[in-house]
Amino acid sequence: MIKRLGIFGGAFDPVHKGHTQSLKHISDLKIIDEIQVIPNYASPHNKDIQADEKHRLKMLEIAFKEIKNIKLNDIELKNKTKSYTYETVKYLKDIYPEKHLSLIIGLDSLDSFTTWKNWENILSLCSLLVLERKLNKSLILNKELERKISTDYKDFFSGHGKILILKNDLINISSTDVRLKLKKNENLRGVVDDQVLEYISNKSLYKV
Repeated sequence: MIKRLGIFGGAFDPVHKGHTQSLKHISDLKIIDEIQVIPNYASPHNKDIQADEKHRLKMLEIAFKEIKNIKLNDIELKNKTKSYTYETVKYLKDIYPEKHLSLIIGLDSLDSFTTWKNWENILSLCSLLVLERKLNKSLILNKELERKISTDYKDFFSGHGKILILKNDLINISSTDVRLKLKKNENLRGVVDDQVLEYISNKSLYKV
């Protein structure tokens, strides 16, 4: 029975190894039973999604096919409207009221978390599993978020509204960087899955 559910959302335009290696790391820790990867239709944080939903979903299928506890959820694509994290988390909590929900985000997202729509309500429904990565500035959390930081798994999974920062050797690259490199025909081996690169080439995605 799935008791601990991870939620990992984003544009994935395109998906890259920063995404896949992060979720592989969490999967290997065996602290989450299932991780649902949820691509945005239109993100409030990303106004420039270039590949359409069918291509982004297919690239996700290719990238995550080897990780057994990953499940793709196309709920935001089906809604065909701008997606807010609170609405998606609430939807999942209504479906899985007995499960512990962990929203998986990067350290850069934690830095801006209090600017998200209904951020306090998000924390009433789930906890934040944060992937550590280098920032271009010092991370300064407000006191309310600081009080929510857990130092061990037992405390983190004891209820919602907790924050756990995971050390992670994340490839420090964004999908924006990947698109720019694709347009310049730069080598992306080791940054994007080879089969995803092949799909991008075959479908002529991200051309100038």
